Amino acid sequence: MFVLFFIFWIILNARITLEIAVIGILVSAVVSLLVYRFVGIGVDTEKKLWLKFFSIITYLAILVVEVVKANLQMIQLVLSPVIDIKPQIILFDSPVRSGLAQVALANSITLTPGTITFKLEDGKYGVHAIDASMGVGINDSVFVHRLRDIEGGH
Repeated sequence: MFVLFFIFWIILNARITLEIAVIGILVSAVVSLLVYRFVGIGVDTEKKLWLKFFSIITYLAILVVEVVKANLQMIQLVLSPVIDIKPQIILFDSPVRSGLAQVALANSITLTPGTITFKLEDGKYGVHAIDASMGVGINDSVFVHRLRDIEGGH
């Protein structure tokens, strides 16, 4: 947190001098301590998040690729001269356990065109897919595997 706050301080000042750097260090330290106290995280939690940073960036990149692929699939459905869709409701349990990872999975499914998560309760998901082909393997998708890696389980 400290490093991010300090970088933000420098960006806001648009220049760096000794005075700005010293004040920035002090302000960043105080704000970091306040965030640790009020948010309830500590240095250990922050270290774990930084270690997972690249995994999270990879997850976001995969999400973008999957959204693009689903968009292309939706374009193909919409532009098809014969609309032959088979809507489907998919109910499944996910091995993703943390609350944050469960919400990330639900949102990733919803962000992917053609699917929407309508239920998330205790790791049980309800997903509507506009076509059955869009729901194939959703319970064992790349999202699930990446989130399990981020959680630390395999």
